Amino acid sequence: MSNSSIKKVVVVGANGSVGKPTVQALLDEGFQVTGITRETSKATLPEGVTHIKSEYSESSLREAFKDQDAVISTIGSITPGEVFTLQKILIDAAIAADVKVFVPSEYGIDTSDPSAQEYIPFLADKIQTLDYLKAQQDKISWTAVVSGSMFDWGLDIPGFGGVNIPAGTATIFDGGDISYEATNLSQVGKAIAKSLKKPDLTKNQYVYVNSFTVTQNRVLAAIEKVAGKKFTVSESTVEALWTDGAEQLKAGQPMGVLAMIAGAIYGKGGLAQFSTTKGLWNEKLDLPQEDLDEVVKGYLARK
Repeated sequence: MSNSSIKKVVVVGANGSVGKPTVQALLDEGFQVTGITRETSKATLPEGVTHIKSEYSESSLREAFKDQDAVISTIGSITPGEVFTLQKILIDAAIAADVKVFVPSEYGIDTSDPSAQEYIPFLADKIQTLDYLKAQQDKISWTAVVSGSMFDWGLDIPGFGGVNIPAGTATIFDGGDISYEATNLSQVGKAIAKSLKKPDLTKNQYVYVNSFTVTQNRVLAAIEKVAGKKFTVSESTVEALWTDGAEQLKAGQPMGVLAMIAGAIYGKGGLAQFSTTKGLWNEKLDLPQEDLDEVVKGYLARK
């Protein structure tokens, strides 16, 4: 199966956190874009995008995927089982419609290591999805975009990863000098689009990208510089961060998974330092890295 020409692309979950910037990046790269949202969605998609509302049944999706070259899934859930169940329907519909490439909903912690699900339970769904795609790759190819920490998304959640911009506080874990990969949502969208511009290069590959490799201390310094004030800083450990989240999850508090994600980003399980362990694809994709100080300046200016 040759993937040398990808022109028509469907984005499932086109109005979501990853879906929106992906739609825009695809338009910027000259693709013909169709966006799929739930039937109940009141989303308005950009001019030039074909908007389809779906109940996500395989039959309706098969119709929506007809004559398309690639399907991008940007769906997400922290409820175990939901993402794999829906993505399997998407994959089966894409295969039935003779789609060339499926991009599963990754965009975070590296799931090429099966141990990822031990540190963040809902990643089991993503691992199952990739296993299913690998078993079907004689019928459809796949590209898994791994991007580490969602940088601007994380800043939007006060306290996530220890930083609370509105409160002017920060918790630093294990000294704050642990390197990790961080990627802005717009950069994730660009990475997806540029991966489809080079489909023979990215066919059946985990593609590792970021905006920058940073540390907690570097991020805090950038925020303080732009904000013009010093934050109140406390200290803790990555192990305590992750364990607290795991205990919350076990006690029936699903948002405890956010602390587990932050723990994995800061080194738990060795899953988020892929610039050194796996190597970045930015240069291969013609995807420039970004400047942390400029990103923080732009982010705070919008708030």
